[in-house]
Amino acid sequence: MQNSVTIPQWLDHLIFEDLGAKYCRSNSDMTVIDWDKNDVLNYLGTYFPRSYVESYCIFSEFFRLYPVRFAGKDELSVFDFGCGTGGEIIGLLDAISESLPQINIVHVVAMDGNHHSLRLFENVIAEYTTKTRIFLTYRIVPLTIDDFYDLHVMNSVLSGNYDIFMSFKAICEFVTKERFEQQNAYAHITKTFLSRIKDDGIMVLADVSTYNNVSQEWLPKMMDEGIAQSPSHVLLKNEGYNQIFTVSHQKRQNDSSKIAWRIIEKNEMKKKWIIKDTCLDSACPNPLWCLKKSNSKI
Repeated sequence: MQNSVTIPQWLDHLIFEDLGAKYCRSNSDMTVIDWDKNDVLNYLGTYFPRSYVESYCIFSEFFRLYPVRFAGKDELSVFDFGCGTGGEIIGLLDAISESLPQINIVHVVAMDGNHHSLRLFENVIAEYTTKTRIFLTYRIVPLTIDDFYDLHVMNSVLSGNYDIFMSFKAICEFVTKERFEQQNAYAHITKTFLSRIKDDGIMVLADVSTYNNVSQEWLPKMMDEGIAQSPSHVLLKNEGYNQIFTVSHQKRQNDSSKIAWRIIEKNEMKKKWIIKDTCLDSACPNPLWCLKKSNSKI
């Protein structure tokens, strides 16, 4: 699996020179939702590139191992919960553009509670539409989730279901701010929005792998415990406790980040995609999903 990327030149120029992003890392339990414009510019220059490489590599690997997952479609719908400045969205779109040539249209809904982040994201996504072969539509949802009620209200007003639901390094903020009292935030997010993915859709959860001082738990452990409470099946995950990614840009070469990530699907899909025939190539990385098989289903 690829884990090191240099961000595209146009993106490097946009965030650092046009938008004024700065590189300034923090090791504390971050709550980005409360940050002002200067804080968000630091985030744009530090964590946006990291989110880009994390998303690009994770989705590129998924599309490589599961090539027929979206093979019958020419458009995809995406919901990003806690999009921030949108690094993971741009990484996903680049992975789609490179790995799924049949996808011509992508519809994105991006939700976040920090208005400064959303303004920067809007600048980035608008520029991206001029750089890609994909016809892109996007809707920005400025919304702050303070408790269970807000979460369910948001779910009730969403229209339609999505091919991809994702959340990158956002749920940890709900843990730190105890938005769901002392209950597992990953469980609430997963159970609430699993019904919002299509039958063949996926949910991608990625988060920092640190010890959270508020919950007094390691976040990857909380993530796994939360997912286990939902009617879902883990399709793909990082090996070991976490995975290291590195990204290069004009402010930093080989800047590294460590995250835990999981790609899950609805439980009923685990049975639906049981395949009789598998690829006979011994070197095939994923024989159950290889395009060489006949695709007959039980």
